[in-house]
Amino acid sequence: MRSVVAAAVLSGLLALAGCSSGAHAAHQRAARAATPDSIGASRPSWILTKVALNALASNPNVRARLSGAQIFEILSGAERPATALPVVPTMSFKSFATLQDTLSRGSLPPDIRAVIYDAEHWSQTPSKEQRDPASFYQRAADLVHAHGLIFIATPAMDLVNADGGKAADPAAAFVDRHIGSDAARDADVVDIQAQSLERDAAKYGGFVEQVTSQIRAVNPKAVVVAGLSTNPPGTGITPEMLVAAMLATGDRTTGFWMNVPGKGDDCPTCNQPRPDIAVAALEDGRLARLPRVFGSVNALPNPPS
Repeated sequence: MRSVVAAAVLSGLLALAGCSSGAHAAHQRAARAATPDSIGASRPSWILTKVALNALASNPNVRARLSGAQIFEILSGAERPATALPVVPTMSFKSFATLQDTLSRGSLPPDIRAVIYDAEHWSQTPSKEQRDPASFYQRAADLVHAHGLIFIATPAMDLVNADGGKAADPAAAFVDRHIGSDAARDADVVDIQAQSLERDAAKYGGFVEQVTSQIRAVNPKAVVVAGLSTNPPGTGITPEMLVAAMLATGDRTTGFWMNVPGKGDDCPTCNQPRPDIAVAALEDGRLARLPRVFGSVNALPNPPS
């Protein structure tokens, strides 16, 4: 997922790490307890980068909305897990070969409890993996589970173009080829990368519904989330668009991957980071209609006027 967030967004937000030592210890215990058997398909679930989580959790209303969720926080390098909310420390890999090498060398950071395999039609995923996602997602699931870790599958819609063609309707081709469900067969969590459709809530909801049905048919225990982005390539995104897209899923998923990307190697055509759009969307009172995603948190501590 194209989730590279400009480092500038981090400025001023690191104060969130100053939670009490008791809270920090509790969060560490929760992270250590995260295993493939400990997650549930019905529990609200979110995937967020560290910087995105810091930006969202700095708002008390959004922090309240996320307080009951299992949050898979994507870390890189020497980043440490957040302390503002309990998280499952997570690392993302764009190539099975890199994932295999990391685990075989024992170089995965000790905090990590979940692993993402993010195969996409880009240079970071080898072409042989792009052309055969079903096999490589199966191999990745087996490898990750052998190390006692949670496996998160995030096959991109653009894998339909891995054979060198250009699908006229990538969403329809993704459904027709069952790419999502093939990747999900032994996954603990599956992200439906639907963010390219979020400007049209009906298309977004329809695609998520179709892929979720296919995933449930092969793996009813999987946690299913859907992708959103505050600033993908193209015309600007508004909070209203994100709210409409979330509502269009009709509670079929139990959460979302909220991307707050910035221009970088993973997304050279992305716009500038806009965490404020995600915050405004997540403060919207209409999201109380999605209890599977937001639990029982309906009353916000500081509701926007």
